[in-house]
Amino acid sequence: MTARIHLLGLFKRYRAADPWEVSPGDLSIGELLAGIEEEAHAGYIAIVNGERKSKTYIPADGDDIKIMPLVTGG
Repeated sequence: MTARIHLLGLFKRYRAADPWEVSPGDLSIGELLAGIEEEAHAGYIAIVNGERKSKTYIPADGDDIKIMPLVTGG
């Protein structure tokens, strides 16, 4: 089984497939998204099965993960 990651907002342009399917138990959300976060120059909030999780969370079988960019400006 896999975990599914949905990239929202400006992060959509960094991954063609939606959802992005990943193997559970290998890497944390932060590790999976490190390259995208650096390229986008933006932070994010991870929502896993409807609950906010930290970047250290390791996806499990069947997880539905939404990655929402942080909105900044002034």
